[in-house]
Amino acid sequence: MDCKNILNCASFVAFVFLGFLANVQADARGPVSNTCDFFLPKMTVYIKHSMGQGVMVDVHCKSKDDDLGNHSLAEGQWYRFKFRPNLWDTTLFWCDVSWNGRRQVFNAYRQKTTYGKCLVVGCECPWNLTPDGPCFFNPKTEKHDLCEGWRG
Repeated sequence: MDCKNILNCASFVAFVFLGFLANVQADARGPVSNTCDFFLPKMTVYIKHSMGQGVMVDVHCKSKDDDLGNHSLAEGQWYRFKFRPNLWDTTLFWCDVSWNGRRQVFNAYRQKTTYGKCLVVGCECPWNLTPDGPCFFNPKTEKHDLCEGWRG
């Protein structure tokens, strides 16, 4: 690209950078290996249905800026989404989880509390949903035993 006009070059760089920051994706595959970039690494949240056979779970995740829609999961199925945390250390994705007439909420990613846990697991944030609450993957035990209670 020839930068004869400084305004055009600055606009192009800003456009590419904003596209880089705004990249949020979602799908229903399980964990895959992810690498952590040094600057604003791309995080992947994985949510696995572990509520029991015959129970359908609806998961609806969103942030202040992004509504990722509703996803129905059967036992053992995964839902995942990817994003880059913001520069202001305020990225938050929460999920409404519904099953058997019950509705609960949990923070799938809160930058101030989850960022470090996800970095340790290769920029992945793996959760298992259980009737008692969501459980985060513990690399020391290699189990999903870092459990939280549900929020109403």
